[in-house]
Parts: sequence; C-alpha cells; structure tokens
Amino acid sequence: MYRVLYRKYRPRFFADVIGQPQVTDTLKNELKADRLAHAYLFTGSRGTGKTTCSKILSKAVNCLNPKDGDPCGECAICRGIDEGTLTDVVEIDAASNNGVDDIRLLREEANFTPAEAKYRVYIIDEVHMLSISAFNALLKTLEEPPAHVIFILATTEVHKLPATITSRCQRFDFHRISPEDIAKRLEYVCREEHTEIDHDAALLIAGIADGAMRDALSLLDQCMGQADKIDESTVRKTAGLADKSHLFDITDAILAKDAAKAVEITDELHKSSKDMARLCEELVGHFRAIMLIKTVRNPKDSIVMSESDFIRADKQAQDLSLPLVIKIMDTLQSAMERMFQGVNRRIEMEMTMIKLCGVQSESHTSPELERRLSALEKLVANIRSNPAAVQSAQPVKVVPPPIKRPSVDMDELRKNAVKFSEWHDIVEHLKQYSKSLGTSFDGSTAYVSGKYVLVDSKNDMCFELLRKPEHRTEVRDIIHQVTGKTYNLGRYSYPDEKKSDDPLIQLVSDMKAAGIPVEDKNQN
Repeated sequence: MYRVLYRKYRPRFFADVIGQPQVTDTLKNELKADRLAHAYLFTGSRGTGKTTCSKILSKAVNCLNPKDGDPCGECAICRGIDEGTLTDVVEIDAASNNGVDDIRLLREEANFTPAEAKYRVYIIDEVHMLSISAFNALLKTLEEPPAHVIFILATTEVHKLPATITSRCQRFDFHRISPEDIAKRLEYVCREEHTEIDHDAALLIAGIADGAMRDALSLLDQCMGQADKIDESTVRKTAGLADKSHLFDITDAILAKDAAKAVEITDELHKSSKDMARLCEELVGHFRAIMLIKTVRNPKDSIVMSESDFIRADKQAQDLSLPLVIKIMDTLQSAMERMFQGVNRRIEMEMTMIKLCGVQSESHTSPELERRLSALEKLVANIRSNPAAVQSAQPVKVVPPPIKRPSVDMDELRKNAVKFSEWHDIVEHLKQYSKSLGTSFDGSTAYVSGKYVLVDSKNDMCFELLRKPEHRTEVRDIIHQVTGKTYNLGRYSYPDEKKSDDPLIQLVSDMKAAGIPVEDKNQN
C-alpha cells in the first residue's frame, strides 16, 4: 500500500528533525545525562514536529541500544513503536477522547508496570481539547506519577491549558520552520523519489505551507501526481493559486487606475475556476511583500519570492507610497472578511478592484498635506542619492512666532492670596529632586492666588534658580503631584510698596525682565 510522503519521510532520529534545534539538542542532552522528566509539554503550530519528537522520545527512553541520546531504530522496542505494535506506548487523541472517564481509564492503566519496555509512555495529542473535569482527573497523576510512566502532552493552543497542568510539565516550544529549511527537505525527498523540482517551486511550496513541514510534504505529494518535473506553474495549478504574473498585472492596473483591466483579469481568473477569496488572500500577500520592501532593511529574509519576481516587486514598490499600500491591504482584508460572510465572491472581488483603482484619488488628507508629503518624499530620495550634498547644505533657520503672554494684575493676586498649606511638603519633595534647589527654599512660605503660587523668601538664590526652565518645570510638576492642580509661579509681593526693598517692585522687575507684561495699578 502506498504511504504518503509525510509518513514515509517522518524523522526517526532527533538529527533528522528539521528546524527545531532548541528542542532536539536539549532532549538529547537530557537523555545522555539520564535526567528524564516525568511530563513533557510540546507546543507549537501544526506540522512543526511535535508528534514526531514525541515518538522519537518514546523510543529513546525505551531503546535497548541507545546511541548518543538517539534511539538505535533497529531493536525490537524501536521497531515495535514505529509499527505501532508496542502496547507500552499509547497515543491518545484528546479531541475524541476528552472526557473524564477516558482519563480515569488512563490513570488505572498507568498503575500497571510496562509489559515489554522500560517506561509506559502516554502521548496525548491536542491536549487542550480535554474537558475541565478531565484536566482535574489528570492533574493528580501528573503531580505524582508512577516511576515507570512518562507523559508527553502536545498542543497547538497552549493558552487553553490550565496553569496547574503547564506548571507540572517541562515545556518545549516548536517554531515555524523557515522556508529555506523546508525547501531543502523537499528537494531531498524529491531526490529520493527520483523527481525533479525547481528551487523556486520548492520555495513556493514552503511559502504556502507557512512553516509546517507536514503541509509542505502533503502538497509535494499532490504535485508529484501532476508531473515528474515540478516547477512553479505545477505548484500553482495543484494548489489552485493564481499565477504570479496575474498578481503583478493587477497591481499595475491599480497603479494605472485602470479599473477595466483589473476587472478583466479578475474575470479571466474566475473563468479558470480560481477561488476569489484565495485570490484576495494572495493579493494581500503580494502587497505585504511590497510593504516589507519599503520598510525592512533586508526584505528577502522575510519574503518567499524568486529573484525575478523580487526585482519586479521592487519596481512596483518604488511607484507606491507606504500609506497607499497599507490602505490597499486594508481594503482587500475587509473584502475577504465579507466573502466569508456569504456574499457573492465574484461580485465582491470586482467591487474591490474598482475601489482599489480609485483608492489613489481618495484620501483622508488635505491637498496641501499631500503636496507637502510628496515634497518630503522627493527630498528623502535626493538625500539617499546624494548624501554628500546634505553635509554641505546650509541649515534653515526657523523663527518661531512671538508668544503673547497675558498681563498680570498684581493687586488682584495680592487681594485673593491665601497661605499655601502644602508648601512644606513640596519643599521636601524638591530636596529629593535637587538638594541645592530644595535647600534654597528653606524658611520660605507660599501663597495661592487663582492660578498662581507666589513664593515669599528672603533668600534670593531660590528665585535665581527658578529662572532656569528645568527647575521651574520641576517645581510645577511637584506641586501638581502633591495637589493635583497646575499653577504658574511668581514672587510674593507685600502690600507696603514704599519700602525701597519692596518685594513687589522686585517681582515686577523680575517679570519685566522675563518679558511678561505687568499691569500694576499702584505703579507710577
């Protein structure tokens, strides 16, 4: 009987597992040091090797002739596990055996010693599907398992597991496998199967698989049924994808605002039985590539694309602004959501093409802002092309408009002033910020009048320090922290202005020196 590729080429040793060194290296080291945990938790997206590593681990702990942390693959135990005939290794699908009775039966079986192997190993796949009562039944066994039992829990949704379960397991996270690693594995499988495959076709399969080796091998299996030599067109035909040229042509139509051309391409694809939702998804991926080209330093590391396609995508990226690319992607994703809500997919796609071809004339920004953004883009382009000119260019002086300050009526401030009871606490806080600033206010008092805090002190040093913007800002911030209110700062003025050293005169002088207009009814 024919065996599908993902089963035929399932790794039998840790060294064969692709793209998961953070898991395989650790497990091998633990096995060599004989430091086995009683429960393991394997988590990660589908097709990344969780079940494969579970079976390799179950062989390694029971192998009669282990080699450097790996199972030998030849002894009766290893062959029995590979063939599924060894009763001491039990694989349970939690999606269909998720009740409390299933777990109770497992607990009863776990008490019996292994029949042939050293350990009874329970592999519970999709463990997040267990019910709450089933998790509670499993908890006690996980906490104090028999010495001859090892649990391996596998899940794609670790966030659904109770913390009481995860805390009793040694957790391993499986990453999505990189497109290059998947492509290399596909090329190896094709050599073993005497089938030719282009590197670009292998990369395309890897991109469709989205980091899942099992999905990649399944798609390769289908492609092998189509042709003996697999290229990009074979993969696209098998997967039901639009040819990349159509994606570029649609983008060119959007750039040219040619709605008729975009709808015509969509109609041709529909007649070829292309799914419109899939086409919409591919266009999102295409504009994602353009977005990354415009924003990422090394976009090739994040894009699965042939060199010729990358050159063409790079050219299109130069003709599109980043805000427009994001707007197009948002429009496509909204259309895709509506397609899955039951609307006519062909009509929705045609409407979307017309929207996209007119999206450049629709803008939420004013014409003046668009003009300035365009000028900025040209300036950045000139800087990139001629950086030496930037160094020799003269700086542009920007003169800020004058600030109109409101006049202050000192009579009114004096008349309404009340003693500021929190001032002592504020001075103590100031000392934590700056010892010199806080100490300069020792012996001072303050008064509140409207939106002003007026400081009364015989030490002129504090007022000299307050002339510095950073100190003045800090005092106002501390006042706000203590009182929850924001005040302006000033120097307190005594009612008797006939004294030569009248603080009011000093305040007026200080405010005039600071450029603040003062209206004083008593000043001649």
